[in-house]
Amino acid sequence: MRVPGVTIATATIGALVDAYGGTLDAGIPREFLIHRLGPSDRYGDYALAPVLHERGAIGLVHPDAWLLVAQAVAGRAPAGRRWIHPRAELVLAQLLTLETNEPEPFVEAPVHPSAHVTSAIVEPGARIGRDVVIGPGSRVETGAIVHPGVVLGARVIIGAGSIVGRRGFGYVDRPGTSPIRLPHRAGVVLGDDVEIGALCTIDAGILAPTSIDARTKLDAQVHVGHGVRLGQDVRVAAQVGFAGSVVVEDDVRIGGQAGIADHVCIGKGARIAAKAGVIGDVPAGAVFAGYPAVARGRWLRGYARLYRA
Repeated sequence: MRVPGVTIATATIGALVDAYGGTLDAGIPREFLIHRLGPSDRYGDYALAPVLHERGAIGLVHPDAWLLVAQAVAGRAPAGRRWIHPRAELVLAQLLTLETNEPEPFVEAPVHPSAHVTSAIVEPGARIGRDVVIGPGSRVETGAIVHPGVVLGARVIIGAGSIVGRRGFGYVDRPGTSPIRLPHRAGVVLGDDVEIGALCTIDAGILAPTSIDARTKLDAQVHVGHGVRLGQDVRVAAQVGFAGSVVVEDDVRIGGQAGIADHVCIGKGARIAAKAGVIGDVPAGAVFAGYPAVARGRWLRGYARLYRA
C-alpha cells in the first residue's frame, strides 16, 4: 500500500517559518524536522499536512499531523499544531518545487526500463513512463500514455488515446509575476478491473494519488481532476468532468456530460442525471438533476411550473 505524501528537502519547521513567514502556534518545537508533505486526513510518515480549504479544516485532520494552514480557515483547524500563513498555497508550491533533479519520465522505448509490467498487453503506440506498475491481465491501448508513478491493478483497461497521471491543472498566483504551477507528484492508482474509456484524462494527485477503486468503469472523454477519489463499482457516462478533490462513494451512477465541482462528495448509491451541474454534496442514495443540481423530484416540479407559465 502506497503511503500518501511526497518527500521534500529536509528542514526544521522553524527554518521554514523564517524563510517563508507566517506564525507558529505556541508550543510547537522549532527544531522539529519537516521531510515530507501529505494530505491532512491520511497522515503517514511525513511531517507536514497543508489545510487550504474549509473542508480540510473540519473533521478531516489526523490528530498526529502538523499543519500548514491557510489564514482564511485557521479558526476552523485544530489549534496547537498549526503553522498559519496568509499565502499557504504559495508556500506549498514553493516547498514542492525544491526537489527538481528527477530522472527522465520517458525514454525512446515504449516502456520505461524502470516500469514493472506483469503479463500485460501494451499496444503499439502506447507509452509507459518511469516507475509505472501494471498488474496482470491489463491492457494499455494504442496511443494511451501512462505517466510516471501510476499504479494499475489487475485486468485494468486504459482506452486508446487516454492520458493517465499527467500533472493536473493547478496554479498559484503571484502579484506582478507569472503564477507557479503546483507540482503533481503523487500519481494515480487504479484498482482491479477498472476500465478507462477512449480519450479520457486522469490527472496526478498533488500530495495523495488520484484513485479509482475496483470495478469502476469510465466511458469515453471523461476528465478526472487531481486528488479525485472514485469508489468501487461506479459507472460514469461519456464527457463527465470531475474537478479536483471530488469524492464519489461506491455504486454511484453519473449520466453523460454532468459536471462535478471541486471538493464535492457524492454519497454511496447516488444517481446523477445527464448534464447535471453538481455544486454541493449529494446524500447517499439520492437522485439529483438540473443545474445547479437538486433532488430530481424538485427539479421536475420546477420545470413543470415553468412550462405552465
